[in-house]
Amino acid sequence: MGKEVTQDAQSAGLPSNCKRQIILSLLALVCLSSTLISPLHAQKKQPAPVRYSHGPDSMIQPDVPQGKIEDFTHLESKIFPGTKRRFSVYVPKQYNPAQGAALMVFQDGHAYVNRKGDYRAPVVMDNLIHAGQMPVTIGVFVDPGHRKDRLPEKRGWRPSPENRAYEYDSLSDDYVRFILEEILPKVESKYKITSDPAGRAICGASSGGICAFTAAWERPDQFSKVISHIGSFVNIRHGDTYPGIIRKTEKKPIRVYLQDGSNDLDNEHGNWPLGNQQMVQALRYKGYDLKFEYGGGAHNGNHGGAILPDALRWIWRDYPGVKSLPTSLTAQVQTYDWAVAWWQKRHDDKLAQKRRMKKIEMVMIGDSITHSWEDRGKKVFNQFFKHHKVLNLGFSGDRTENVLWRIRNGAVEGLAPKLITLMIGTNNTGHRSEPPEETAAGIKEILRELRARTPQAKILLLAIFPRDENPNGKMRQQNDKINAIIKDYGDDQNIVYLDIAEKFLDKAGNLPKEIMPDGLHPNEDGYRIWAKAMLPNVKQLLK
Repeated sequence: MGKEVTQDAQSAGLPSNCKRQIILSLLALVCLSSTLISPLHAQKKQPAPVRYSHGPDSMIQPDVPQGKIEDFTHLESKIFPGTKRRFSVYVPKQYNPAQGAALMVFQDGHAYVNRKGDYRAPVVMDNLIHAGQMPVTIGVFVDPGHRKDRLPEKRGWRPSPENRAYEYDSLSDDYVRFILEEILPKVESKYKITSDPAGRAICGASSGGICAFTAAWERPDQFSKVISHIGSFVNIRHGDTYPGIIRKTEKKPIRVYLQDGSNDLDNEHGNWPLGNQQMVQALRYKGYDLKFEYGGGAHNGNHGGAILPDALRWIWRDYPGVKSLPTSLTAQVQTYDWAVAWWQKRHDDKLAQKRRMKKIEMVMIGDSITHSWEDRGKKVFNQFFKHHKVLNLGFSGDRTENVLWRIRNGAVEGLAPKLITLMIGTNNTGHRSEPPEETAAGIKEILRELRARTPQAKILLLAIFPRDENPNGKMRQQNDKINAIIKDYGDDQNIVYLDIAEKFLDKAGNLPKEIMPDGLHPNEDGYRIWAKAMLPNVKQLLK
């Protein structure tokens, strides 16, 4: 999709301020569940669409086998007479005819199959299949139908495929029958694909998103998994009626992933963010297996493309043979009751802050200990670091998976800092019991993401601070075990590891209450110790 406007939205224009405020108020009323977004987030008017960057799983990796892509034409259709189209088939390197493969069908195939576009589906599938995070899967990338005498020379949005809205937005089984009866037989004549609906997924964006949902809704015996990016659940061809239909229909065996953004369309067809949130409420009401990612993007493939790896991991997470990721590696928003009221708003505020800052030399990433440079440690921060143009990305309560979500959802997009400080993991220890290897794996993945997105930055990886009053404390020992693993992540060039634990402890190894009153969070004196211990490294790495 990119910068092109899809056929179903060509008449879209910027709404008036009055109309925008009315819609945003309605959004706030709809978002009753804290598992969606907070009311504050719904009401927030984005000054400009948020931009999202691709992570390493959307980039070609030299050690990952690449699948092949074959192009086809479909020049005659019985279900959509008079239409012509192209489609592509992606076959992973690991495909074995004796074993067959899972299936994914993508609408607006030209947008998803492009290895340099927003979605980069073949690249993502190469990386995730290689990592065992999705099954060996054949991808079928189908374009909408043209009604011209000949197909255009190139695939894309120009000239517009005339039959797109009819095929994609109609609430009928026509399109899924077209895929099953006309496209897949051509693919299956060459490749073995599972007939089990648990091994079949369907994906699309905008009108292609509602099309994917309709296909699974009409034929859950064929497709059990749906990914809809910026789905057009609005009144183009009565797509706005889906929430009511879902609520009154017996639950179907489908898993649904929806993505949308606060800067999506608002025009005569409806309001896209509101339509998607109504879908979410209806699906949750019926108890569907559902994930909703709501960001600050516009009506394009930027956000959905950036987080496509996470979408595929989630959709395929329990398929036979797929490696189950530990929670520490599964990117997700903060879900604690005490945090949902402010966490998403802080994320949005930080995105806005980094846009306002003309230059950012240093980024601090972490949990409440980093967050509190803004309050308990503010006086010390102003003394030691204020002049370095610092962006504080510490969030109270965060664990490794929350930091991963923030990084993959715009936190460092467009930044070119000289230095990033990272300390995370003590909440993995304190909020749940998990092997230290899993927390360390989450930290390693954060480093991988930061290196891919901010390659010019040096990273100061801080050992997790000691907690518990004495050395025998269970959480102290857990953090020590994590630190023993992550110390090897430093290379003294791009990633520098620093352990300042001894600065906080007395001669017996106890953690004085005069420094950390609760055995976890430093007071002002603790922040002064931290600042002085870290300052030489900061100065050196900022050179």
